[in-house]
Amino acid sequence: MTFRALIPVPDPADGVETTVAADRASRLDGATIGIMYNCKPNSREMLTAIADLLCEGYAIREVVGPVQTEGILLASQEQIDDMASKCDIVLHGLGDCSSCSALSTHNGIAFERLGVPAVVVGTIPFEKSVKAMATRQGYPDFQFVKVTHPLSSLDADAIRARAREALPQVLAILGVSEAATDELTPVGAGRA
Repeated sequence: MTFRALIPVPDPADGVETTVAADRASRLDGATIGIMYNCKPNSREMLTAIADLLCEGYAIREVVGPVQTEGILLASQEQIDDMASKCDIVLHGLGDCSSCSALSTHNGIAFERLGVPAVVVGTIPFEKSVKAMATRQGYPDFQFVKVTHPLSSLDADAIRARAREALPQVLAILGVSEAATDELTPVGAGRA
């Protein structure tokens, strides 16, 4: 018996188009944030916790979602196009295993190609999966938020704590300047 493996991404030998990062704003005030999550436990909760922190620290105009990917892990092109048309930034994930890390990266890069900065959240052990998918998608310098593994088994308080730990990486990936991050209101302090 022979098995045939299908790899749902282009082979770099076929001349993969280079992908570059979408333009980033140095400030988040007035931005619309989209949340797109996959089937992984706590993906919705983690991304929502990060969005909540951003809303506490900045004058975010709106949060769209959370929206679950139509596929178990992979968003449809229609979902990506719809979210990209509504949002300035998309939070996506969760990469808490190898395949979900790779497919979260695939989705994140799809947003970047449409000019929407994407923040993909994954756990540290699966960095190689992210890098492999990013390279196959023509974006070898793709950055993602790396948090301690696991996320899927954490309770609500632990998720919020991980979101706080992830926040500096989120801001760095979004290109938020030092001056803007100095204005971040401490969690729970509210905005004046």
